[in-house]
Amino acid sequence: MRLVLQQPVDTLVRGSGAEGRAGYVVETRDDQGRSLERVPARGAFRESAEVFPEDHAEPVVRVDVEARGAFTVIVPAPAEAAEVAVVRVAPPGREAAPPAGAARDVDLATFRLER
Repeated sequence: MRLVLQQPVDTLVRGSGAEGRAGYVVETRDDQGRSLERVPARGAFRESAEVFPEDHAEPVVRVDVEARGAFTVIVPAPAEAAEVAVVRVAPPGREAAPPAGAARDVDLATFRLER
């Protein structure tokens, strides 16, 4: 995974809805690696695709594919933000906390912010 472009934009990002949800998120972190804000990376890692049949009487089917391509995410970047991380968040289990040595969140990539 690589960062292709980062560009400041003048917009307001509110109520990301990323907390407590499984999937992929992009979060801003401070210099100590503490999470500041999280936003969902909706559709960033699609692992299936719709296939339309030549015969229109047949149903559209979904097939597994390798995730690839590019995606865009707008993240809040407060003054203390030093980096962004792409994180896979596992679905919450039945237990209150993950077992020792098990992580619910897995960092896929981390990038320094240009200031």
